[in-house]
Amino acid sequence: MNEDLNNVVEEETESGEYERTGEIIETVEFNLAAPKEGTVITCKDPSGLDQSPIPEISSDSDKYSIDVTERPEIYWRKYSTLEYYSDEKIKAGETYTVFGKVKAAPGYIFNDPVELLINGEEVSSQEIEDYSLEGDSFTFYFDIEAVK
Repeated sequence: MNEDLNNVVEEETESGEYERTGEIIETVEFNLAAPKEGTVITCKDPSGLDQSPIPEISSDSDKYSIDVTERPEIYWRKYSTLEYYSDEKIKAGETYTVFGKVKAAPGYIFNDPVELLINGEEVSSQEIEDYSLEGDSFTFYFDIEAVK
């Protein structure tokens, strides 16, 4: 058994492989601000890195957050085509899709499946995917209605 600096433990299984373990997070909760009518979402980079504005999301937990590599890994993105919204003017009453990547803090891993709540609403397990092999990240899609 190896213990790294992040309080995550690697235990050898019967097959000789290593499995990461840590404090398990069963429920993840975020508050997501609804997009406002008249806001224009721009994005020219095919990777979405220059998309602006990005969805406003927050959590009261220090056990996880939206992953940050070059920028926060949260985007306005169409679920059916995986395209990033670009030159899109928000209209009140219409639904827009948010795509995000959630990362566990050191020493924590996510239950698979994890219960994800956004604005108190449970996100379908079909819209939660790409759990990392380490169990410390996953991605999600969430539809939210725009407001005036």
